[in-house]
Amino acid sequence: MENYNVDTVLKDIFDSKDSNNWKPSDKIPLVTKEIETLKNDLKTFLKSSDYNMDAILKESQELCDETNLLVSGMEMCKQEIEEETMAEILHSIENHDRLTKELESVNFALNIVYDVVQCGKYVKEFDDGREAQSFTRAVEAVYDLLQYIEMPAEGFKQLDMYNNTRHTAQLILDSLLSDLYGEWDRLISTSVKPGNKKTTITITLNIEDSLIVIDVLNALEKSKKLVEKVMEFSQFLLKDVLVPIINNDCIVFAETDELMTITVNQKPDFKPAYDAVIANLRLLFHYLSNKLNVEYYRDNSIMKMMGKQICAEFSDILVKDCLIDTIPNNINELQSYGQITSEIEDFQHFLVIVKFFPDDKISILKYVNNIDILFASKSSQYFLETARTIMLKDLSVTMSIGVETIPEGNPGTSADVSGTEEEALKILNKTMPRSLFYFPRCMISKTAQELLDLVYVMMEQAVQCSDVVCKKLYNTTRLVFELYDAVVPYHHENYLQTIPQYVALFHNNCMYLAHNLQTFGDKWLILMEGRELDYPISFVDLVQKLRDLGYRHLAIHMQQQRKQILDNIRSSDLNCIVVKDVLSDNAEAAVRQCLRQLHLLKNVWIGVFPINVFTRLMATLVNMFVDELIHRVCTVEDISMEMATQLTDMYTLVVQKAPLLFQNTTDVEQYVKSWKKLQELIFVLGGSLKDIEKHWKDGTGPLAVHFNTEELRSLIKALFQNTQFRANLLSKIK
Repeated sequence: MENYNVDTVLKDIFDSKDSNNWKPSDKIPLVTKEIETLKNDLKTFLKSSDYNMDAILKESQELCDETNLLVSGMEMCKQEIEEETMAEILHSIENHDRLTKELESVNFALNIVYDVVQCGKYVKEFDDGREAQSFTRAVEAVYDLLQYIEMPAEGFKQLDMYNNTRHTAQLILDSLLSDLYGEWDRLISTSVKPGNKKTTITITLNIEDSLIVIDVLNALEKSKKLVEKVMEFSQFLLKDVLVPIINNDCIVFAETDELMTITVNQKPDFKPAYDAVIANLRLLFHYLSNKLNVEYYRDNSIMKMMGKQICAEFSDILVKDCLIDTIPNNINELQSYGQITSEIEDFQHFLVIVKFFPDDKISILKYVNNIDILFASKSSQYFLETARTIMLKDLSVTMSIGVETIPEGNPGTSADVSGTEEEALKILNKTMPRSLFYFPRCMISKTAQELLDLVYVMMEQAVQCSDVVCKKLYNTTRLVFELYDAVVPYHHENYLQTIPQYVALFHNNCMYLAHNLQTFGDKWLILMEGRELDYPISFVDLVQKLRDLGYRHLAIHMQQQRKQILDNIRSSDLNCIVVKDVLSDNAEAAVRQCLRQLHLLKNVWIGVFPINVFTRLMATLVNMFVDELIHRVCTVEDISMEMATQLTDMYTLVVQKAPLLFQNTTDVEQYVKSWKKLQELIFVLGGSLKDIEKHWKDGTGPLAVHFNTEELRSLIKALFQNTQFRANLLSKIK
């Protein structure tokens, strides 16, 4: 039966050959027959099976009956619960809600009572602490009380007791803090008495390793006020004690074990030596250590707290205002600087011992790590200050410098050079002027030589130092000459504007410094031989700058002298020849005044300027003076005979006196361009038409050389009357 397939059987029955024409009545017998077959097979199967089907059926019937009985019992229970138990449950719920509300009310009251009891407990603890004279216990009780009432039970805030307790606790705390502050002031007190000449500072420390002191410190710690009070004392110590000791002349003296006196003497522009500062600081910190190293809580002390608060700032101030100044400004002192650093290191170790410095956290020797940079800066500052001091000195203190004549021979050749080198030196000697290597004899200010000596010292020191210092000093050396440009003309401005000797000396100073700067860089490089440099060394660019500085001020003074000469002439009758027949005495006086002015310049400048410079300057002024005299005559349309005679006498005076303004009288003819023209003008003023014609000599004579035709024709018309001879002469001069 397991393999019986209903679908297959039905398919066999209905899928016959005449499947298209069958009727239901034809198939029913076949289906019925198949059902009967199946019934017989089922009976056979049941008979051969191991199960007792009747017993199973009977048992199933009994189970069905029992189930029906249980369903009936459940129905009865349900009915009983709905009628009786639900009523009791509802009643129980009502009782539960009532009990819950009663319990909440009891808990509410219990919490309030508990808070009241706790407040009372803290108040009692405070009273016990006061009776035991323990600030710590009293402060702890008050703080616990204040902290507890910050989070009270519900309803406690509505009680009058809450506000009263809180207010009372705050009053108690304020009173306690007041008492603690009083105790602190008894333990640590300071005073400052300023005066005109000195300021006296006293520090009194009544701190000892006793239960009372420790109790006060612990109480301040519990109330979170100790840090505040220590900070106040630390700031006082730093600003009113430590800083004055570092920067002023001070006397630190321990009057007693409890009393320390610091006397600060007011001395302007005074800087104490580093060893005096360290000695005073040792006395002060030794005194503080004896009193402030009392441990009050977990290895804490006031000294350690002060160190944490101000040691870094104190270290910076000590280094910046004192220890930096110990760095030397020359290489010799730098080499022995180890002794000073050893003393500073001992002092730092002392500060660690007294517990002001934490171990290995603060170092006052950290600046030594940059000793090269600091030394370079200190040296540069020193040299610049020294250079500026030299520049401010009087320029009139002079000295002679230079050579009278350039030596003969070829200094660039020697016996031990090769042929190629000798040939190169010969070409160099031919192409480069020998005067480039020699400075002419003149007078300079001693300050110029002092400044030059200073920069040589800077160079010699730089080449002995590290590359960092060397580069800094090289830049400083250049800066010295730039400073010269800025300081000297400004500081000596009044003298340079009014005193000719100052102008001459300043000009010579600039030329002398520029002359030395031409080869100064080469000298530096020779000393630096073998060292690799990452920057060029040269001072050649400053040469022309210094020369221009001297030229500029000399040119300004020459303009002043020129203006003074022109003003003298233009303020006299020489300025109005055209409207006068006779010149008054002021014309000759003006000429004499100009000659006196030039003679004064000669007396001041000769021997100061190099002779060639003096000659050129004097020639420039004399030439300008002569040009002005010539111009006054050549622009006049009519000159009387009397005026011509006066002009001849005055101009002759110039011809007589002007050569005396030069070191050699013949220099006037060589360097004054208009000198011959003046002489020819005098000849025209005093000569006849016939003499003028001879000097003209058909355009080949001296008059033709020094006068153009228009000038000469104008002179002839102004001096002589209109005659046929004059007309003939004028016709020749074309």
